[in-house]
Amino acid sequence: MCLDVLQEFTAAKFSPEEFVKVLRKLQPRLYSIASSQKTVGESVHLTVAVVRYSVEHSTRHREGVCSSFLAERSSSGIPVFVHSAKHFRVPENTDAPVIMVGPGTGIAPFRAFLQERASTGSKGPNWLFFGEQKSASDFFYKEEFEAAQASGVLTKFTTAFSRDQQEKIYVQHRMLEHGAEIHDWLEKGAYFYVCGDAKNMAKDVDAALHTIVETHGSKTPEQAKEYIDAIKKEKRYRKDVY
Repeated sequence: MCLDVLQEFTAAKFSPEEFVKVLRKLQPRLYSIASSQKTVGESVHLTVAVVRYSVEHSTRHREGVCSSFLAERSSSGIPVFVHSAKHFRVPENTDAPVIMVGPGTGIAPFRAFLQERASTGSKGPNWLFFGEQKSASDFFYKEEFEAAQASGVLTKFTTAFSRDQQEKIYVQHRMLEHGAEIHDWLEKGAYFYVCGDAKNMAKDVDAALHTIVETHGSKTPEQAKEYIDAIKKEKRYRKDVY
């Protein structure tokens, strides 16, 4: 971004020392761990989408600082640290049903959840919603999830590939299609998890959840809000969005 400013305002003059003083330190990049230690031991798996983009009026090609580094320049290993997200983990009650909504790289923690639930012998049913653009190129962990479904660890697996048909279909649309069953799971004490984009996806999923409770719980919008607020208070509605 600083290079763009310099290219546009060529009259700007300052010393290298002055330039460095206005630069901010790089912020840590936090990624959800996509594996359970009970399954992979001391390894840590990540699900990273490499960011590449261009900006209007600029010929310079952009890349995500950390994602492109991990993909192309980290072969010798890099130091990492673990940041614990205590609010976002599998229920202590291993019999509790779990609904997970993780489009794109938001799938990462739910791969870990399923490994954890399988390793601990959890009896609670698991329902995963996954969405991406095209099933042929963007179906992350396809074989693993299909195997988990075949073994019974993954009770239900619902996908939404937005570019596989003319009309764009997202995870919130799939939720509405399965609204009655989602409401039934919630009534049975299900935990509802969302991971991924905070700007649009999480808001759309939340709106769909409110609609489901209204429609299949025969509630007014105000009563649906009270119902979902109660789930949040019970810590059964958990988000890891960014």
